[in-house]
Amino acid sequence: MVHARPHILGIAGGSGSGKTTLAEALGVAVPDDDVVILPLDAYYRDLSHLSPETRRQQNFDAPGAIDWVLFAAHLTSLSRACQIDRPVYDFTSHTRQPDTMTLEPRPLIIVEGVLLLCREDIRALIDTSVFLDVDDHTAHARRLARDRRERGRRADDIRTQFARDVQPMFEQHVRPTRRWATLTLSGTAQVAVNVDCVLKALGREGVPDADRV
Repeated sequence: MVHARPHILGIAGGSGSGKTTLAEALGVAVPDDDVVILPLDAYYRDLSHLSPETRRQQNFDAPGAIDWVLFAAHLTSLSRACQIDRPVYDFTSHTRQPDTMTLEPRPLIIVEGVLLLCREDIRALIDTSVFLDVDDHTAHARRLARDRRERGRRADDIRTQFARDVQPMFEQHVRPTRRWATLTLSGTAQVAVNVDCVLKALGREGVPDADRV
């Protein structure tokens, strides 16, 4: 059981900036029983009531795509050392699955997501925040590779979505949140370098000989 209030680390930045990679590398760099990772992407609103074609046309990069009430409630619970049952989201069908994932509170709670810093109530729960900067070309290439590999999407559809939704929403809702970050790091820097910067900011030392991405 966690007795002291956990420290919440938030990682934000545009699509393809390396948020998940950094979160997972930090998870490796500290003891397993010290950290839990909570992805904002798990909190997309369930679209099972819509037709598959209508689901595909939704703007998933706008703040309204996220179930902020549930996310805030779960992050608050973790901050109070209470376990949660995190939603499981299927990115292929754009639906929330019936099963959930139980997460136990840990001394370090890492939350990551594109829109993480766009709401004041969420920022108020975060103790240390990181914004990952990356150039547009790299972001687009990473998004293309990920969506083809992990979500089975066609290249043309990915490019269309990036131009129609991802980039405009980044400029409107994500880039401005950079000013609220505790740290701004390069999303193209070596992951180990960014891990060291974050651990230093947290006053932590990494696990000796930990594997890093």
